[in-house]
Amino acid sequence: MNMLSALARWKWLRPLAIAAAFVGSSTAYAKDDVAKPAPEKLAAAAKDILRSRCFDCHGGSATQGDISVLNHAELLAKKHIVPGKPDESSLYQMLIEADEDVRMPKNAPALSSNDVDTIRQWILASAPKFPEDVVQPKEADKENLFKNIQGVEYVLKEILTHQRTLSTDDRRFVRYFSCNHLLTAGATRETINAQRDAFAKAINHLSREPNIVKPTVVNGETGTIFALDIRQLGWHKQPFKAIVGKEVKTDETNLYDLVLLEYPYAILYQDSLTFDSLLTEYMSPAGLIRPIPYVRTDWFCSAATLPPLYHDLLGLPRTLTELEQMLGVDSAANLSQRTAKRAGMTISGVSRNNRAVERHSFAHGAYWKSIDYASSKGAENIFTDPINLRGIGGEMVFHLPNGLNGYYVCDFKGTRLDEAPTSIVTDKFAEDKTVRNGLSCMRCHDQGIKDFRDDVRPAVEGLGGSGKIDKREVLAQYAPHKEMTAIIAQDKQKFMRAMEQVLGAPQKTEPLIAVSQRFLDAPLQVATVAGELGLVEANDLKTIFRQPNFASFGLVALGNKGVIRRDMWEDYYDHIVRALGLGVPVIPIDGNNRPDYLPSDSPLDVVISTDKKNNVFAPGDELVIFVENKGRGSVFVELIGTGTKGEKIVLVPAGSKVEPGKKLRFPEKGSLKVQAALGRELITVFASDKEFPTGKILRAQNIDDRIVHPFYRMTIQNGAAKVLDDAITMIKRSIAIETR
Repeated sequence: MNMLSALARWKWLRPLAIAAAFVGSSTAYAKDDVAKPAPEKLAAAAKDILRSRCFDCHGGSATQGDISVLNHAELLAKKHIVPGKPDESSLYQMLIEADEDVRMPKNAPALSSNDVDTIRQWILASAPKFPEDVVQPKEADKENLFKNIQGVEYVLKEILTHQRTLSTDDRRFVRYFSCNHLLTAGATRETINAQRDAFAKAINHLSREPNIVKPTVVNGETGTIFALDIRQLGWHKQPFKAIVGKEVKTDETNLYDLVLLEYPYAILYQDSLTFDSLLTEYMSPAGLIRPIPYVRTDWFCSAATLPPLYHDLLGLPRTLTELEQMLGVDSAANLSQRTAKRAGMTISGVSRNNRAVERHSFAHGAYWKSIDYASSKGAENIFTDPINLRGIGGEMVFHLPNGLNGYYVCDFKGTRLDEAPTSIVTDKFAEDKTVRNGLSCMRCHDQGIKDFRDDVRPAVEGLGGSGKIDKREVLAQYAPHKEMTAIIAQDKQKFMRAMEQVLGAPQKTEPLIAVSQRFLDAPLQVATVAGELGLVEANDLKTIFRQPNFASFGLVALGNKGVIRRDMWEDYYDHIVRALGLGVPVIPIDGNNRPDYLPSDSPLDVVISTDKKNNVFAPGDELVIFVENKGRGSVFVELIGTGTKGEKIVLVPAGSKVEPGKKLRFPEKGSLKVQAALGRELITVFASDKEFPTGKILRAQNIDDRIVHPFYRMTIQNGAAKVLDDAITMIKRSIAIETR
């Protein structure tokens, strides 16, 4: 395909203001079947909250205000906590204080309503004693590299030991995950168990295989390291074609490799003998796309369950029509043949307006489809025409082969969305209330399908025989309450049986909520980031973050009892790792979640732009792309375009040189004609002061393209692992182009 004609055919997405989706399908929730947490669980949760949000100022050597938040006996003795009486507990009152100058945490975001409620429930339960933390296992024969950090050598050795118990063939398909980093800052057994349960749920929500898969605990009673055979989840499959220039060939990249391309917390320990052994015995034979021995469970539960990985691991297509074809559902035929069951609600638990739902049977169980409305008035009043529904979007909930649910969010045209506008639906568990496909749905649908009551059939049953509404047709499509209640119960039971297999016991609380909220939304204090780095003494890190060379990283707040957000921490993580000498960080520069990357102290200054200042075009406009070198030295660039369906194209191959003060123009002559406004595109430039090879485009059906460069290859030289092609010299910048 001609490069320019391919670019000219890219489509554009209309603004999402009129798009909609939904997460729940409940209007009149039945009483929750899930029991309240046991007192010991409340105590563990309270300790976790106080540690993560308050310990920096009120723990260890810092006891401001005469409060040591993890000293249970002292909290009671000084009446900071009055068992059974939160309204008389000064600590609780400081958390809910309306005056921001008084409210705790000081100079930081308030605790979430869920966290505040957990503290309140813990006090009401007589404030049971905090459980002890899980002890960080000692590291035998600790190497000099790890003298200042905890846990790393232990995890590597446990993985190596486990690898050596496997057959040569099985080794290639086992991948490792860890939450051991939580032990450095302190974690209770309940916290570790929550990580295990959330991880087990996440992996099974990302599988199209028929059986529930349970991760293997690698390190016995400590229980912080897990092994997975990716064949059991279908992640071993290699559906990709590699495109380099005009050459197209089969590629050995598997689905799990997509996880490694996005992972932001990997460090290569090239001075570790254990890491050397893992490279030769495990990572190289397994053909990992990046030499990453393990992935953190909290990141996996919070990132792999969101687009793009959520869509890619499940192979969810771009349109609702394709999804129904993939599932073998003919929704129109099912309605006409009366095999589908409908219900309609005037008020919903999640959607702000009218909603209808349909239930269809298919090979693996139930396929639920919602029709959401932008308002509840005029033509969008569901009672105006309950037969020919005219919604503007919806959510699909369908049984996976293993009994858990898959989720799909789309707009009024049936085009898949990553997230839905908060003007239509909200996620009560997300700090910004945005519904994001995958994780938002998993956390909301804790029992599979929400209970609801149909408003349409009862209203129409009371109508006379005449009128604009076809009463007979409505009664044929909308199931009686008793029938629909039985159907919902059946689908919930299927889901809950699968969850019992996942957890090894009946589910009492939804496990992903606590883990993902803490990871994604809780502000990070210095003790938290120190623990994630494996550093025991957070005070040393405070001093470091106050130094001028670290202030440029944007983390200076951590040096003065402040907090930062997760996205900021991930943005600077590799810089901190390198500056502290902890190892070679693996920059996820080829990840679709990382549109921009700038090395610390980089001399490069490359700017990407178009011939419109705001990058907004109308159909028929002429489009020209510029890459300008504002630095003092020559740069080599590669220009990549990403279309509306995730497809990528190399616009300018790597090796193209731009001199200081000069601009690269694409196309060299003339311009591109912007097509109809049906999508959104991304233009990305990779640049370096050194030549680098052209990336290969990985392409597969129902998976967003990836551009992959041969970074972080490793070899053994003089008996030790050595990193080749570190991406530290690279910068990556992207701009979005929209058409209106």
